Amino acid sequence: MSDQIVERHPEGRADPNHGVRMELGVFGPWQTNTYLIWDGRSTDALVLDPGMGASEPIVARAEANGLRVHLIANSHGHIDHIFDNAPLMDATEAPLAIHPDDAYRLDGRNSYGFELRSVTATVDLREGEQVRVGDLVLDVLHTPGHTEGSVCLYEERLGLLLSGDTLFAGAFGRVDFPGGDEGQMIASLGRLAREIPAGVRVLPGHGAETTIGREVPWIERVVATGRLAVG
Repeated sequence: MSDQIVERHPEGRADPNHGVRMELGVFGPWQTNTYLIWDGRSTDALVLDPGMGASEPIVARAEANGLRVHLIANSHGHIDHIFDNAPLMDATEAPLAIHPDDAYRLDGRNSYGFELRSVTATVDLREGEQVRVGDLVLDVLHTPGHTEGSVCLYEERLGLLLSGDTLFAGAFGRVDFPGGDEGQMIASLGRLAREIPAGVRVLPGHGAETTIGREVPWIERVVATGRLAVG
């Protein structure tokens, strides 16, 4: 298990004044990808999915880069993606964002016996909304299936999709937890394959990055068969 921050700098496509800087840390027993994202010019930064133990390293990296955490966002409400919401909110005074359908998962209750403080999101990640961080514009795509309120964040100009637990490299998020739904997951995967260009980089909630193009063949089989299988 690694709780280190690994620096990643996805390449901008055109406008040198509209870039992106990103650092990735992998945290906790679930190996959750936590992202610190900014545009390379503004001091505003986004933190996506603060996993267990992410708060202190993320704050340290934000300070080292001269950043102010502008927003904390959860791609969905499972414990591994929300674990450090409260300490990160305390340290940064940043608001929290989540889809309304997953907001009930922020009450601290969990089946693992961990003590999590209840928090409240004040920003809704609804379909069609946008998250703005400096010059970055991230479109909110509601992609239920893993949970009712799972979302992806899409930066169209830079070709980046933060996919949470909807889409992984060669796989999809589990649908056998409460709130999971196979039919919704198939529909969400099909939507990504149809609407997102093949060259877009996919930055998932767990594991290595991929591209939409690499995942399209198995997604198309899933949609055609109506069954969640990648083989």
